[in-house]
Amino acid sequence: MPTTSDVWPTLAGRTAGILGLLVALAICGVSLSQAAAATGLSGTGGKLTVSDCHSRSGGTRHCYGTFRPTAADDGDDLPGDPHARVNTREAAPGDTIEVRKGSAGYVVAGMGAAWTLIAFAFLGLLIGSAALPVAVSGVLPRRGTPSQDVFAAVRGTRTAWFAKRLALASVAGIAVSAYLAWLF
Repeated sequence: MPTTSDVWPTLAGRTAGILGLLVALAICGVSLSQAAAATGLSGTGGKLTVSDCHSRSGGTRHCYGTFRPTAADDGDDLPGDPHARVNTREAAPGDTIEVRKGSAGYVVAGMGAAWTLIAFAFLGLLIGSAALPVAVSGVLPRRGTPSQDVFAAVRGTRTAWFAKRLALASVAGIAVSAYLAWLF
C-alpha cells in the first residue's frame, strides 16, 4: 500500500517483484538441495575421474569426466556417467575426486562445498528481501524518478520490518557461511 500520493503501484512492479521472489526461491531451493548432497544427506556418492577442465568468466572452473557411483565398486551394476561436470578449483586432468550427484548435478563432496552452497542460499534470501517490498507495493524502482520510491511505499509497514530483518539475517548468513567455506 502506498503511503504517499506520489507513489503508484503498477502491474509491472508487482510482476517484477513476484519474479524476483521466484528467482530467490529457486536459488535457495537448488543451493540447499546441492548442499544436502555435498554433505551426504542426499544424492549418490562416487568418484569423478577428471578428463578435462575449463575456466569460465568470473573465476568459475568446470571439470569434466566420468562419474562412477561408489555402490558400483561393491559389485552393484549401477551405470556411470561419462559426461559428468563439476565446479572445482582443485582438480586437474587425471585426478580422481569424491563427488556426489544431487538433484541439480554433481557437487564436490565435503563441508567446504556445502558451506559455499549455503552462502548461495542466503544470497537467494537477500534477493528475496529486495523483491518482497516490490511485490507487495507494486512500485517498480526507477533510476532518476524520486517519486517511484519503493521504500516510501512500504515505510512503516510489516513488509518493511520483515524485509529489513531478512536482509540483515541474509548478510550475516552469507558472511558466516563464506567464512566456514574458507575454513573447510
